[in-house]
Amino acid sequence: MRTFKQIIWLIIVVLGLGAWSLASWASLLTSGRAAPNFVVESGDNQKLSLDMIRGKVIVLFYESRQVIKKNDALKDELKRFYRAQPANLKREVFRLVVIDCSHTPWPVRPLWQFKLREHSEKARLTIYGDWTGRMCADYHMKAGESNFLIIDKQGIIKYTATGKIPNGQFQKIKELLLTLVQEKA
Repeated sequence: MRTFKQIIWLIIVVLGLGAWSLASWASLLTSGRAAPNFVVESGDNQKLSLDMIRGKVIVLFYESRQVIKKNDALKDELKRFYRAQPANLKREVFRLVVIDCSHTPWPVRPLWQFKLREHSEKARLTIYGDWTGRMCADYHMKAGESNFLIIDKQGIIKYTATGKIPNGQFQKIKELLLTLVQEKA
């Protein structure tokens, strides 16, 4: 009986540690935390890192190709909002779209790069690929889902959401962006 209790106690401790580490893992992608550095690459093999765009407000969508349409309403709203801003405020924002390309087999990578270039031209915005999965892991993104973040000029995460963002959040997001853009770096 004593051995049985010890086994039960050990299971409880292990599960408790697992829950604690899972909770701390999930909390790394919360507002108020420093954004980890990242390196992503465009279809033209151009690399981009957080250090290269620090000092700007970063509006980041990280998605897999299966869910890129999930937040089209928010993307359209933010595009209209961005275009309505004066040039000096536009310069303070970096719009970053990253596609999870980490599961792309090397023989088809050129096709994916071509598609990234094609979609970049259509969107009039460079779309980057996370070819290694490192950004997904470091930011604790939910794989196979639409992930949205806003990072301030100092590199601090100010807003995060996963999945479809309700229309009711759009105004809050736009107000946050205006506030962050007007802050000094």
